[in-house]
Amino acid sequence: MLSDATGPDTDAEFNRWYSKKHVQDVSKVPGVISATRYRIEKGVTVLPGVNADSHGYVAIYEIEAKTNEELEVFAASLRKGIESGAVDISPTLNFASVTGSLCVPITPRVTADS
Repeated sequence: MLSDATGPDTDAEFNRWYSKKHVQDVSKVPGVISATRYRIEKGVTVLPGVNADSHGYVAIYEIEAKTNEELEVFAASLRKGIESGAVDISPTLNFASVTGSLCVPITPRVTADS
């Protein structure tokens, strides 16, 4: 999930909420294996011709789903968590700018030790 605060004046509270509350809430949704947040560094060229994303932050959620049907079950659980308040959404989140996708693995996980 790519995200931003509503503005520079809410950035500190946004990061406190996202790191201390939201990530923990989402990690309790059935099917979530892990969650990690990152700040997107500006001014670092990955490769010539590769455009940097304009968002300030990204959260990577590893989920158990391996099929579209399992993704649908996870997505429904996430929506239910948001609707019930179990997964908190802060007013400091610029929800209109959030982008994200649900994905299924097409290769085994590769690590430095593999």
